[in-house]
Amino acid sequence: MRTLFLPNFPGSGMGRGFPGAFLWMSLLLLASAANAQTAVQGTVRDENGAGMPGVYVVVKNTSLGTTTDADGNFSMNVSGTDAVLVFSFIGYATQEVAVNGRTRVDVALAASVQSLDEVVVVGYGTQKKSDITGSLASVSSESLREVPVANVQNALQGRAAGVEVQRIGSTPGSSAQIRIRGERSVSGSNDPLIVLDGIPYQGSLNDINTGDIASIEVLKDASATAIYGSRGANGVILVTTKRGKKGENILSFNSYYGISTVSKKYPVYDAKGYENLRDRSVYLGGYKPEELESIQLGRSTDWQDLMYEDSYITDHNLSISGGGDRNTYSVGGGYFKEKGVLPAQDFSRLSLRLTEDMQLNDRVKFGFNSMNSYSIRNGSSISPMFPILSLSPLMPAYEADGTIVKAPAGNDDDRANTYSPLYLKSNDHDWVDRIRRIRTFNSLYGEAEIIPGLTYRLNVGLDYSQEENSQFRGMDTYFTPNAGNYASVDNTEEWSYTLENVLMYEKTFAEKHHVKFTGLYSVQESQKHNTFVRKDSITSDFVEYYNLGTSVETANRRLDGKEAKWGIVSYMGRINYSFEDKYLLTLTGRIDGSSRLSEKWHRYPAVSGGWNIIKEDFMQNVRPVSNLKLRIGWGNTSNQAVDPYSLIGGVSNTWRNGTNNVPIVYNFGTKLQNGYYVSRIASEKLVWEFTATTNIGVDFGLFEDRITGSIDWYNARTHNIIYNRTLPATSGVNSDYATNIGKMQNRGMEITISSINIESPGGFQWSTDFNIFWNRNKLLFLDDGFVRNIENGLHIGEPLTALYDFDKTGIWQLGEEAEAQVFGQVPGQLKIRDISGPEGVPDGRINPEYDRTIIGSGQAKWQGGITNRFSYKGFDFSFVTYARFGGTLVSAIHQPLAGYLTINDGRRNQLKVDYWTPENPTNDFPAPLATITPPQATSAWTTLGYYDASFVRIRSINFGYKIPTAVAERIRARSIRVYTTVINPVVLYSPYMKAGGVDPEATGTGRTGFVQNGGNIPDRALTIALSSPPTRSFTLGLNITF
Repeated sequence: MRTLFLPNFPGSGMGRGFPGAFLWMSLLLLASAANAQTAVQGTVRDENGAGMPGVYVVVKNTSLGTTTDADGNFSMNVSGTDAVLVFSFIGYATQEVAVNGRTRVDVALAASVQSLDEVVVVGYGTQKKSDITGSLASVSSESLREVPVANVQNALQGRAAGVEVQRIGSTPGSSAQIRIRGERSVSGSNDPLIVLDGIPYQGSLNDINTGDIASIEVLKDASATAIYGSRGANGVILVTTKRGKKGENILSFNSYYGISTVSKKYPVYDAKGYENLRDRSVYLGGYKPEELESIQLGRSTDWQDLMYEDSYITDHNLSISGGGDRNTYSVGGGYFKEKGVLPAQDFSRLSLRLTEDMQLNDRVKFGFNSMNSYSIRNGSSISPMFPILSLSPLMPAYEADGTIVKAPAGNDDDRANTYSPLYLKSNDHDWVDRIRRIRTFNSLYGEAEIIPGLTYRLNVGLDYSQEENSQFRGMDTYFTPNAGNYASVDNTEEWSYTLENVLMYEKTFAEKHHVKFTGLYSVQESQKHNTFVRKDSITSDFVEYYNLGTSVETANRRLDGKEAKWGIVSYMGRINYSFEDKYLLTLTGRIDGSSRLSEKWHRYPAVSGGWNIIKEDFMQNVRPVSNLKLRIGWGNTSNQAVDPYSLIGGVSNTWRNGTNNVPIVYNFGTKLQNGYYVSRIASEKLVWEFTATTNIGVDFGLFEDRITGSIDWYNARTHNIIYNRTLPATSGVNSDYATNIGKMQNRGMEITISSINIESPGGFQWSTDFNIFWNRNKLLFLDDGFVRNIENGLHIGEPLTALYDFDKTGIWQLGEEAEAQVFGQVPGQLKIRDISGPEGVPDGRINPEYDRTIIGSGQAKWQGGITNRFSYKGFDFSFVTYARFGGTLVSAIHQPLAGYLTINDGRRNQLKVDYWTPENPTNDFPAPLATITPPQATSAWTTLGYYDASFVRIRSINFGYKIPTAVAERIRARSIRVYTTVINPVVLYSPYMKAGGVDPEATGTGRTGFVQNGGNIPDRALTIALSSPPTRSFTLGLNITF
């Protein structure tokens, strides 16, 4: 058996296993030398089932060998029946197969991610891995398929060092937030640039079918992203889709179907627990007759069991590809659907892809790519979690005749505005909550070789999308208790074009000097139009939102329209130089001109170098080391993702009153006159928010690349941070304005290791991909001179996600009455640390002005992922693990804030908490009666929602079996694989779940609809809100190729 720590050192007498096994294999080989020659033939195919020409086939430990022909076939004579054949090809993993007396041996080779000659996409071209001087991470399509989810973002979680993926929402079709090496902007965008098949992409990764992706490269440092200039500061994600290959036509069908169930319910009180809480609370509303009956009968209503449903997830992809000497093509279509565990929540997507590449002659080629998608998302803004968790378990859900209890709240305060969520299960023109989105992304290229080594390429990209967000709420329904109906339509149309002229020159001089030049001139323009209409009192619920003209209401209406247009012009030059493949240098310069900022033009220089130490003479006898390269780089990038019209002030003739627009009217004594007011002041001096980054990295390989990896350290400083500053009310302007306010820093380290742990001649293999990284974000400077900008959550020397609040030290206990009285408290109430007072020392009072401090941040100490893969003959098994340690999350469901569950007042049901009683002197949650007095106790209840954000979870477990080729050929298939996957099977570690939470992953950022203590929770804080419960999915899939 070949193991990790016993590499095959030439001449060492060691290497393929334990000494006994090695001796036994030697004896077998000696014995086989006397046997007669045996003829063996077979076919070598790639992962798609196409024959592979030029594959080396060698009898292990001999010089006997051959290569495959144009169709991947081979034939050779071997000595004896126990010979082992070794199949190798550049860019593919070497495979060993025992003959075992057979006369035919068929093999499928898998692409190798370890090869230094592997070509990867780097932006406006490709490079060999051994020539790369910047920092990048690659994720293959095979890795993405190991986590079958609705969008690519979630599949990336834990797969690339330095890439942090966080869910935003929990309903089907929810997107995710991607951060590459932290956040750099306060008010501007922190989203990375997406480049799809070489063209900057305005859409979301959620629009791209995972089955269409061939590979993803993530550019992380400025020396790699400077070629994208003003859009490269937040990193760049290069998505390459599948294209056709020369050879036979290949038809592939990939499909899976799965069932999703709730993995953990919210821990709320049952009837007895709620009765105990209510008896101890301050709520004096009394029990309803139905509740008293439940107490007598011992009846308890579990609203979660009544509302949660088994859901499903399914994905089907059909593609055909192939080509000849002059052209290749690929056509694919996909259908994805996910139904949520809550009623009326689902997401579906249809996708269609078409690519064509044509070689007109030896010098000219062109091609195009068209990617199209149509998606429908239902119920994205519907969340019945509040009534599900807060309705009294003492109230019945159904009447005696089986009809739904219309208003099952346990108190008069809520009965008037809370209807049963069970109405969501039967929607008869009661409501509509639908987002329909269509997107088409088309790219065309033409490439001509002018002279040997000099090539011109034209790239044209056209991107168009339309999204319709339709809402309807029927009369006197769950959404509109005791109220009329209303409807709205929010329509957004967006298009952009990109023109890129690329000149490339590549030449080798004197067999030692290799130079590659890339020059670029590009233009991109984007336009966006939005129309919003809302009307109340629609004539009939059957009309829904289709004809808002039927509304008879003239007062309660809202009509809005917006138009935005921006453009960018760019010049770029890049030189890659290498000397003897040992010493590498990359010089990049880019100039961008943007319509968004007052300073129209900005320059982006970058330089990086590499030293392939492994190619030095002094490394040739260092046997354990098979690769060693040092990289260092520096560069400038920036962020111009701000409102296209920030430079221009705005006026308006209406002001917003709730959901309605009210005309502006001026009173001139005897006459009223409609008019305008200044709604936004101009940001005339807004300049580029730019980041200077230094990166130092090492790439290494050990034991014939059985272990490969990289280590990177970086330091990024962002200048001229863009922030939307709030104006005082005396300004007369009710909106923010953008300005440059300070500096920020992100520093961190990333470690990536891939290893082949075991590779035995018998066919068993175990490999591991591991990554760990940490980022330290810190605000360095604010131009207003303040150390703390409390209202906006900005603190010098702290991360952007810093939490500024009271410091809860426990609960006042019996025996501490005298000390508690000093603070106006009694046993059972919150104990808050007295930090300071007006005189600068503790004053025996708890005051928000003096007694709040930094109590944590959402910044993790470190995070990362591990993927283990096992294979034996036709079987394969893998599991993906993601871990995050450190940081603080805000559990809004544990804070008694507007829009969330009340805590310990007895008015509604709530999460189970360990609250204080004389018999249970806990330090976790105060006594129920502590919610009303004194006032400062209530304001400090925000401290109850802070938890350790650490967790370790297994993202997916996969088990598959590849049907033997002989069996597959009976139905004329090249390959058949069946598999099963479990998604989110288990959380291995989570302090939050141990404390009663249901899922440790944040589902949002920031206040998420609530404000507390003047904004002490910044918009960037990790937040767990009233989200759909976590699910566990079990899928069964089939991959078949003809």
